[in-house]
Amino acid sequence: MDEPFATLFSKRWGWLTIWGICFCGFLLLVLVMVVAKVHPWSDIDPTRITWYHQEECEQVTPTSFLLQVFNFWSNFAYLAAGLLIVWLSTSHIGRLVGVVFIMLAIGSGWFHGTLTEFGQTVDIVGVYAALAALIAYAIVELFEMDDVFWPLDQISFPVLGLLLGCLVLSVVAGILRGAVGFFKSDYFTPMLVIILFVYMVVLIWKSSNGVALVVHLLITVAIGVLALIFKFTDGDDNGLAKHHGDFAQCSYSPGGLIQGHALWHILSALMFVLMFEYIRYVRERSQSVFPWRVEN
Repeated sequence: MDEPFATLFSKRWGWLTIWGICFCGFLLLVLVMVVAKVHPWSDIDPTRITWYHQEECEQVTPTSFLLQVFNFWSNFAYLAAGLLIVWLSTSHIGRLVGVVFIMLAIGSGWFHGTLTEFGQTVDIVGVYAALAALIAYAIVELFEMDDVFWPLDQISFPVLGLLLGCLVLSVVAGILRGAVGFFKSDYFTPMLVIILFVYMVVLIWKSSNGVALVVHLLITVAIGVLALIFKFTDGDDNGLAKHHGDFAQCSYSPGGLIQGHALWHILSALMFVLMFEYIRYVRERSQSVFPWRVEN
């Protein structure tokens, strides 16, 4: 590979180059659609927009190619997290977790760009799958299970089955969330987070790197709490934004650069990467996904 390309796709920063190509490519596509005045989601039901504003302040523009701007583009943070892990992790299941994060970026972006029912389902399935995949990875590292998915004659079927089982559960939960109360995001998401948090705390006593894990955990929790604050202060009738449907009282300007839900996307993506690195660090069976810890 020529030197300029070798630098662009270096072991440490190649993921960022791929992310930049994806971002610029999609930006060009959106600009073409905007100039061509393509707006495929213009028939959205006004009552759905009203419902949507309960949790998010950003304005919805049916006459645009994307119904929202910042809540859509902020999903590229999940893409960055996924590409980072796929590019740098030397764990087979770790890389598949990165792929799940990439799928979350696609699903969440689909929802915020279109506000369709299908997009919402794909978004919620993505969130469930991201947390479930982290749990599967945590179990594999806790019990030091064989982590081999290729070549095919060496595949670890227990690990593959565990991961697929978690992902299938996520899909089923996302589809049935309206019919089965337990699968509603208000219940199922916190349950998955609690499982991960308990695992992270328990491992402090099982690791020789206890002090480092405590610091890592505190940073992860702090970022997670900050992300939740932005998420629940958004909208006109949300957890920390009880304006009783008065959209004019939103904490964030509908057309402003700062949107609570967009910040939630960015910070939760960072939180996912920190969770992944925490799980990896306990056994240190694979390479760090922090670029500054990787040799170029």
